[in-house]
Amino acid sequence: MSMRGFSFILLGVVVAFGTGWLVGASGRSTLEQDRDRHELRSRVAQTEALLLAARVSLFETNFGDASDRIDRALGLVTTLQTTLRETGQPERAGRLEVVAAQIRDAALLAREFDSRAQAVVDGALGNLRASMSADPPD
Repeated sequence: MSMRGFSFILLGVVVAFGTGWLVGASGRSTLEQDRDRHELRSRVAQTEALLLAARVSLFETNFGDASDRIDRALGLVTTLQTTLRETGQPERAGRLEVVAAQIRDAALLAREFDSRAQAVVDGALGNLRASMSADPPD
């Protein structure tokens, strides 16, 4: 085999490898973005469920259970904020600060056996839905 023939074969292998790598990397990136978007939506849904369950507990005057659910919702909101900041969405993370503050207020009221906690949870739930209603940029 001549040197020229060997060079063409080597060039073909390098081009095929480079093309395969580029195609594979672009598809993986899209899949990772979809996975991250679904995980974010899942955490928002979990937070909503916890806040709704806390409202039911407050309605039933079960302040201990409500306080536990509110604390878990606060943990999820904090995780959401961290995730949004890490994915380059600081404005959405900032909007969640209002939600976190309301959840902290609701936790304090629930620990004090104050029925106003239900209204604060309602406000946090509304703000959570409003701040997460827009899809994240692709």
